[in-house]
Amino acid sequence: MPIPWILLVLIVPLAGAGAVAFARTRDQANAVAIAVALALGLVVAFLLQALLTLGALSSYGGLLYVDDLSGLLLLIVAVVGLASLLYSVDYLGRSGSPHEAPLPRLRRYYQLVFLFLFTMYLVAEANNLGVLWIGLEGTTLASALLVGYYQTRRAQEASWKYLILCSVGLVFALFGTLLLYVASVHVLGAGNSELNWTTLVSSGSQLDPGLVRLALVFLFVGYGTKAGLAPLHTWLPDAHSEAPTPVSALLSGALLNCAMYALIRIYAITLRIPGFLWTQRFFLIFGLLSVFLAALFLFVQRDLKRLLAYSSVENMGIIALGLAFGGAIGLFGALYHLLNHAATKTALFLVSGNLALAARTKDLQEIQGALVAAPGTGALLLLGGLALAGVPPFSMFSSELLILSAGFSQGNGVAAGLMLIALVLAFGALSWHLTRMLLGPPGHPYAPETRAVVCASLGLGVVLAVALALGLLLPDPLSQLLHGAVQVVNG
Repeated sequence: MPIPWILLVLIVPLAGAGAVAFARTRDQANAVAIAVALALGLVVAFLLQALLTLGALSSYGGLLYVDDLSGLLLLIVAVVGLASLLYSVDYLGRSGSPHEAPLPRLRRYYQLVFLFLFTMYLVAEANNLGVLWIGLEGTTLASALLVGYYQTRRAQEASWKYLILCSVGLVFALFGTLLLYVASVHVLGAGNSELNWTTLVSSGSQLDPGLVRLALVFLFVGYGTKAGLAPLHTWLPDAHSEAPTPVSALLSGALLNCAMYALIRIYAITLRIPGFLWTQRFFLIFGLLSVFLAALFLFVQRDLKRLLAYSSVENMGIIALGLAFGGAIGLFGALYHLLNHAATKTALFLVSGNLALAARTKDLQEIQGALVAAPGTGALLLLGGLALAGVPPFSMFSSELLILSAGFSQGNGVAAGLMLIALVLAFGALSWHLTRMLLGPPGHPYAPETRAVVCASLGLGVVLAVALALGLLLPDPLSQLLHGAVQVVNG
């Protein structure tokens, strides 16, 4: 019986949040974190196996629903969550770690991470758009406390900025959701499923285009803020740079994808309305603005994690352009890039944590000679930087190439050309910063690479190896999942 796996995905992180509260030692808290991370990985793996074998799954009368698009987000959250939790054990949980947290704060940290994961899994499994909105608001509340975890003035300022801007954005999304409900009621009458995605997508051709157009404006502003699309991205660099490194990985690798997933669900509904091109125009405008603005800001960054944060803005713009170009190739490229960015950026944020520990700073002006002073971390930074810059044969090159191909083949040559220019600018900025960090004599002595750093580096090397392998060959189950997700969106 496959359906219980849907519930277990939500139950496991909640159980972990309860269990870690009773941890009497740091080792017990770390053991709970490792157990929850591995259990979630296994549960999601079994759920995806059932999904690929049996097709879409549902529970609670259709309130929870998992199709191939949901499965893709579940896979992303599971992988990013596993990597971040395992890294947290050495980064915050071990005695003697530079960021060692007292037991009460460590318990609270793990509880917030588990709740954060629960809300993201809820977003992935929610069939009802109202429940999806609740899940995204829940991600804001849980992650805002994690952003301010260090309780410095800058961390608290970043936390409040993130909480206020994303909450205001989600108020817009709530109003857009209500407008979609009105449009659905006009067609179906009052009942219990007017906000279910499965209901809306099946009746999309009958929805009032005027109401949907108005709803789309509010939904795009709301969820676009959460996804970090420019110019709605202003919370993102501060939050990513001030949060603990594993939280930064969760924010960039998983949270942004949750918000983009919500926009993709809305996009799929509007595709069913004949002649409705508004959604693709929104994605085109905000996508181009994001890639250009981020590419230019990459040149002037002085903080390592802010550099990676602006790269996240750029990559959300690339995904938006894939959706704007549309067609099977554009959609496949966008969803493939969603996965590639999650893996690559998670690894790079965690590598940045190792590098900041070794160099004792995040200031890009002071980080030099990493290949000589910290060879293990420097090698991972080199590989991750090449992957993020879209150098072949890494997987991000493949997805970017697919999106560009879709743009030129779908009659959006000008937009595709502009995207290519932005990619060249971003490549130049990342290459310039990487060269400065990796080469030349170290400006000051680096801290030795501890056992914890070496263990973390081995795990990050595996993640980067996966990013390289995905650029060369897509395993059949993953290819089936991506093609199925394209069919879910495109119909």
